[in-house]
Amino acid sequence: MERTIIAAKEEAVAARIAAETANRAKSKFLAAATHDLRQPVQSLMLFSAALATGQEYGRTHEVLSHMDKALGALKGLLDSLLDISKLDAGIVHAKREAFPISDLMDAIDSGYAGVAAAKGLGWSVSAPDVAVHSDPNLLGRMVRNLVENAIRYTRHGVIGVECAVRGARLAISVRDTGIGIPPESLEEIFTEFHQLANPERDQKQGLGLGLAIVRRLAGLLDHPVDVRSVPGQGSVFTVEVPLDRVEAVGPDAPERLDGSGVFAILIDDNPVILMGLRALMEQWDYTLQTAESCDEAVAELSGAARAPDVIVADYRLREERTGTQAIHTIRARFGTHIPAVMLTGENSPECVHDSQTEGFTILHKPVEPEQLRRTLAEAIRAAGLRRPRSRHGVKQA
Repeated sequence: MERTIIAAKEEAVAARIAAETANRAKSKFLAAATHDLRQPVQSLMLFSAALATGQEYGRTHEVLSHMDKALGALKGLLDSLLDISKLDAGIVHAKREAFPISDLMDAIDSGYAGVAAAKGLGWSVSAPDVAVHSDPNLLGRMVRNLVENAIRYTRHGVIGVECAVRGARLAISVRDTGIGIPPESLEEIFTEFHQLANPERDQKQGLGLGLAIVRRLAGLLDHPVDVRSVPGQGSVFTVEVPLDRVEAVGPDAPERLDGSGVFAILIDDNPVILMGLRALMEQWDYTLQTAESCDEAVAELSGAARAPDVIVADYRLREERTGTQAIHTIRARFGTHIPAVMLTGENSPECVHDSQTEGFTILHKPVEPEQLRRTLAEAIRAAGLRRPRSRHGVKQA
């Protein structure tokens, strides 16, 4: 009897080790696959955005519109895969702060009211005048995933995003009148690649990772998630978030998104992405210098009359160098802390650590052109850059 118990324990330990090994292998595969796939997608998005400028009418505009939709869908799939791999690798860390819940609800309303209307669905959002304590980006991802799930599985009726104070917490509920969830599937819906009513694996309905990401983020943030559903009538997903207080702040100054007078150095060992970046940022009126390696960037800047105002670099560069080294070298060369944006498909802990120690922003490929544009503007604004209007003294690549 004792030997049987010991054998059973050994088998259980062996099974656990095997499961953990398989899970690490899966995460490693997802990280590598998404990194390699994101590079060509990023190139396509940059070129598509550059081509769209000035193409307001005719067949070309229609084709570009369809291309943008297809690339947007592909980007969403890759983003979900990347999120899963990062969460499983333990490199996502919550940055909690106090913020008005109305900020998040306004963004949700702006982002999805039109989507719901296009599908013929009613739409409502409500938010009390309270603040919560959470990571605004991660909480936003949770709510967006729940809203997208609700819209996807609702053919008619109403989608509602509601907030209610419950003691020391705020309950954020996403309510739909969709197909509902059978009781036996209430737990399965939070597993990877599980989808209801999609036996054909229609990719327009996603990969089935949205709720898996919600479950992982709920654990990371300690925000309990509850689901109630009646098949054929609809579902309600609720996230509970701690309340907090914030002082009112005045409105921000209007954002300036153009690159007029801004000198940027672009570093990427992929010449196609480099061409796409250049074509796009020239449309935004930046003055540009490009390089495919750290050494080339330093060499090209040796003849510049002034330091670059912003650095855009990939993480993995030629000769086993990194974008971090390029940023550090250029900053040292000019003796100033130049704002930098890391545009990369990398999701390693080293990259995250470098961003924190060296003080640069990470954008994961493929990034939407508008997101890149705003991130550059924010990096420049945060650095307090006084941008000269003249472009003289900066040689073009």
